[in-house]
Amino acid sequence: MLSKKENILKLYQQGISDYLPIMGQGIINNTPINGFRERPETGKSGLDWFGVHWSWAEGEPAPMPGPDFILSDISDWREIVEFPDLDQWNWVRAAEIDRISEFDYRNNLLYQMIHNGIFERLHTLMGFEDALCSLLTDPDEVRAYADAMVEYKCALIDKIAEYYRPDIICYHDDWGTQRGLFFSPDTWRDLIKEPTKRIIDHVHSKGILFELHSDGDIHTLIPEIVEDLGVDSLNIMKLNNIPNLKKITGNRVVYNVFIDTPTLDVLDASGKLTEELLRENIREEFKTLGQGGGYIPSMLLVRPEWQPIILDEYEKCKDTIF
Repeated sequence: MLSKKENILKLYQQGISDYLPIMGQGIINNTPINGFRERPETGKSGLDWFGVHWSWAEGEPAPMPGPDFILSDISDWREIVEFPDLDQWNWVRAAEIDRISEFDYRNNLLYQMIHNGIFERLHTLMGFEDALCSLLTDPDEVRAYADAMVEYKCALIDKIAEYYRPDIICYHDDWGTQRGLFFSPDTWRDLIKEPTKRIIDHVHSKGILFELHSDGDIHTLIPEIVEDLGVDSLNIMKLNNIPNLKKITGNRVVYNVFIDTPTLDVLDASGKLTEELLRENIREEFKTLGQGGGYIPSMLLVRPEWQPIILDEYEKCKDTIF
C-alpha cells in the first residue's frame, strides 16, 4: 500500500490515487505564516511589508486590509508603492519562525501559501472600489504595476524555494463573488492572465507544484486556467459545480476543496444536524466530488467538534471513493 505522501504524489502525477487522500495526512499546510510579511502577524492588526494596514478581528480566520489605503491613483504607484527588499530580510530566521526545521519532509509534502496575488495586492494597496475602477480607466498602468508585481513575486518564490523547500505553493488571488467574477473575462485575460502565467512558470522552474486559490464563482475561467496557465491544482469553492468542471478538465488538475461547512452550519443552526446526518453529508460529498479522481478534501475551517467524526467517516470510505 502506498504511503500517504506517495498516494498524494500519485494523485498529482496521474490524476488518480490508490485511495482518497485528505489534507493534513501526507500533505501539511504550513500555517500560521509569521516568518514573512505578506500579512501582519497572525491574529494581530498591523502593517504588512508594503506598509498596508490590516485589521484582524478577534475570532476571525483572516485579516482585512484597511480602512486606510496607501494608493488612490494607480498612475502614482511607482512613486508611492515601496516593494520590500527581500535580500535584506532574515530568511534563516523566517524559516525558524515558520517551523521549517521541524517539518517531516520524509512523510509529508510541504504545502506553502503565498497570499496577495496580482489583483489581491492591488486592492490591498488601493481599496476594492478604486482597484476595480483602475482596471477600466488605466489598463496600461495596471499592466506596468502587474509587471513589477511579477518580478517581486518571482523573487519571493526564489526565497521560499531556497529556505522553505516546499513541494507545493498555494498562490492566493481571489477573482470572484458567490455570483460571478469581479470583472469581465476579457479584463482578466487582458490584465491578469499573462502575468499570472509568468508566476506559475517560475514556480514550475523551481520543481514546485502550483496550486491556485481563488474564492468565488470563477467557473467560466477554469478551462483557461487549466489549459493555458497550466496549474497543477485548484483550491476553489464548491459553488463552482466541481463535478461539471471535472467533465471538462478531466484528470489534468487536482481539485483541493474545503468541506462544505456552510451547509453543515445551516443544518446545525436549525437544530437538524445529528451525527448521522453529518456522516451522511460527508460521505455524499466525498463520493460526488471524488468520482473519477482528481480530488482532495480539506478540513480547513471545520469546527473542532466535527473533525473527529469527519475523519472517522473518511477512514471508513477512503478506499471506496476512487
